[in-house]
Order: sequence, then C-alpha cells, then structure tokens
Amino acid sequence: MMFRNTLLFIFVILSFAKISLAKEIVIHDKLFIATLNDIYTNLDDYGDILVTFEGNLVRGSFDDPDFAGTEYPFVYRLGPGCCYNDLYAGMYLEYDGNIPPDDTWVKVSGKPFYFEHNGFTELFLKVESLEIMEKKGSLEVKD
Repeated sequence: MMFRNTLLFIFVILSFAKISLAKEIVIHDKLFIATLNDIYTNLDDYGDILVTFEGNLVRGSFDDPDFAGTEYPFVYRLGPGCCYNDLYAGMYLEYDGNIPPDDTWVKVSGKPFYFEHNGFTELFLKVESLEIMEKKGSLEVKD
C-alpha cells in the first residue's frame, strides 16, 4: 500500500513538473475545448508557456457599453451546443501586425492573459506569430 501511494505521489509530482517545464503547448483538435477551458480557469499554471493553435479568425466585440464599436480579432473553433447555440472556443488576440480578413484560417502562437472589464474576464493571446494556413482545418471540434 505504501509503495502504491509513493508511486502515485511521484506520478502527481511529475505531472505538475511536466506542465511547469513545458515551453510550448500545441492545442490540436482533440481536447481543444478542454485545453482552452483549463487555460482560462488555471492561467497562473501556464506561466510563460507559449500556446499555439489553429482556428478561424473573425473580428468580435464585447457585450460591454464601454467598448461599443471596438472590435478585436478572435480565433476560434466551434464545439457542440444546444438549440442553435453552438459553443465558441478560442481567444481574442492582441496583435500589432496586419490582421487577415475575417474567415481566414490561421495558426497563432503567443502568451495567454486575462483582460478584465466591467466584471467580465476575457481570455486574450499576446501574439508572437500569426500565420495564414493554406489548408483549413476542421472548424468543429468535439471536446
């Protein structure tokens, strides 16, 4: 029993070490929504880790009167939803370069951060690179 507990303890420590030692997380189709949710709810655990993912780029705005008329680039995928209310999973971008047109499939890499406004918290990505992809991936993901 003690041996099993010791092995479990070592496994847990190594799992956390793997996250903290990682320099980049590449989010693929599988577990796309789960990974973004984990970043959103546990941002401090990701420290200075570079996050890379692909998705559809559009311009979006906040439902906040202080930002009326302000649009931000948003890279996302669609997840399962209900009653014509599909789930959008993605991040807004803080990017100093040229933003491609809406409905462009892109690959982005950067550091995630929170943008807080009027009681809302948005997940942003401070983009270090943005690449237009020739081949579009799957817009819809399942998990």
